[in-house]
Amino acid sequence: MNELRVTALVVTYNRKELLQECLTAILSQTFAVNSVLVINNCSSDGTEELFKEGGPFCQEKIAFLTTEKNLGGAGGFAYGFEKARDYDRLWIMDDDTIPTETALEELLKAEASLTERPGFLASAVYGPKGEAMNVPVLDRRPSENGYEDWYRHLSDSLIKVRSATFVSLLISAEAVRKMGLPIAEYFLWGDDTEYTTRLSRYYGDSYLCGKSTVIHKRANAKRLSILTEEDPKRIGTFFYLYRNSLLTAKKYNPKGNSALHVCEFHLLALKCLFGSNVKERGKKFLTVEKAIFSYLFGCKEIKEKLRGIPHA
Repeated sequence: MNELRVTALVVTYNRKELLQECLTAILSQTFAVNSVLVINNCSSDGTEELFKEGGPFCQEKIAFLTTEKNLGGAGGFAYGFEKARDYDRLWIMDDDTIPTETALEELLKAEASLTERPGFLASAVYGPKGEAMNVPVLDRRPSENGYEDWYRHLSDSLIKVRSATFVSLLISAEAVRKMGLPIAEYFLWGDDTEYTTRLSRYYGDSYLCGKSTVIHKRANAKRLSILTEEDPKRIGTFFYLYRNSLLTAKKYNPKGNSALHVCEFHLLALKCLFGSNVKERGKKFLTVEKAIFSYLFGCKEIKEKLRGIPHA
């Protein structure tokens, strides 16, 4: 384990203070990372000053790359995956992720305890007040006797999961080589769900590591929902959440119930329009309907990429 080369990959956008906290935590790990790659998504808050000569993170271990335009979280991670070099493991996270000092060490210990190659290993994510956040989706596929075996490694604090978010995730270089990059065209939200589903489906069983913990300092610690969203500026971004959810469900749902998912989102749109205590009704309704329309009649480039995903 000590010989493994680990690169921490962080995508950032206008969160200078949180990024400093994130990087400080990464550099304070009990298992030292070999390098840190920071992808700056065209921030306008002076983020680059942290990495200039005399800045706190102007270090040989840290590489700082700025994109030509804001690529969104999906594009930022895809760019980072492509640019990362000379690593055995990629440890990825958002800039508002604050790992505890043993987070990486516990992920690596968990990996070493497995006899099979994992698709990915995810940390347990908590909000600033200790609330559960970014909870992975359990892998409900049956084992040979028909039962789900998600608790096969439960005694080692590992739970078999199907998908997780890019909030402290450990992936091998081999997995990246064989399974390709996240889909940059997802732009925002859902790219991590697609990519981790891809890994667990086509590369290897994947696990939540209960002993590896991080704090996610997202402004809103609640589950994302357009129904309860109160910031008018964020409503339009939910287009990506629902469009991308439909695209991923179409690709990986074994029963192919795409029509059912479309109906569910039409119902959600109606709840936005007629539900009680819903603000910005019209805007929310149109956002969801726009996502459905885009899924049904657009997204050709994304659909082509999903069809071309390699099966390792």
